[in-house]
Amino acid sequence: MKFRTDKDLELLRYADNDMLEVLVNYLTKDKDGSERLTESLTGNEEFKAARGNYRQVWKLIGAELQHFGGDTFVNLFRGSGVVYREILTDVCKKLSVKTDFSADIVSIEQALLAKLFADSWEKMSEAERQAIRKQLKIDGSLTSGAALTAIISAIRLGGFMSYQVAMIVANAVAKALLGRGLALAANAGLARMIGIFAGPVGIAITALLTIPAISGPAFRVTLPAVVQIAAMRQQLLKKEEDIF
Repeated sequence: MKFRTDKDLELLRYADNDMLEVLVNYLTKDKDGSERLTESLTGNEEFKAARGNYRQVWKLIGAELQHFGGDTFVNLFRGSGVVYREILTDVCKKLSVKTDFSADIVSIEQALLAKLFADSWEKMSEAERQAIRKQLKIDGSLTSGAALTAIISAIRLGGFMSYQVAMIVANAVAKALLGRGLALAANAGLARMIGIFAGPVGIAITALLTIPAISGPAFRVTLPAVVQIAAMRQQLLKKEEDIF
């Protein structure tokens, strides 16, 4: 499967290798840890020659995701999959994410993260919510609903909170689906939030992946994959902010 030119997947060229490894695991491994029958990465000679240097084969990784996002028969006909925006849009629509799908890719990813955060918030205890509010520096006098609204608004605006939530959600998804979280050099506050959030997000994601109406084989790959890519993009955006 050839890589289809896609500006929204160019970030794979610059992403952290550990983060790319998580994405590769989503693309190549089933929930029981065995290789997916439909994956083509692990048998690719160029991929094997890279010996875990995933940046070196970022186009192969991108092509594999594009393949999962497209219809199998159509993929064979055109020799490539679909662009990332189409994959992200499909995931968002299946999850009833409300956003402008003609907006820039970061805004759509933030809307997805906000939706997953909101779903997880509903599954948290009051003590967990209070701990998250403290770490995110949300006014303690706000009601639970108002606090959630403030957090969602901040996620959609971008900046540091958007980065924090992206890391929290992506870590929880990895822990739920791969059995281990992200290899993050997080500060103490972010590390605490990651720990608090892992359970609720994991429960929410696991539930989504068992809904028959939306959880086909491709969706079980594309949902965690777009969450991981959204987190990688936020990570790169934060690095740019740190530089400038």
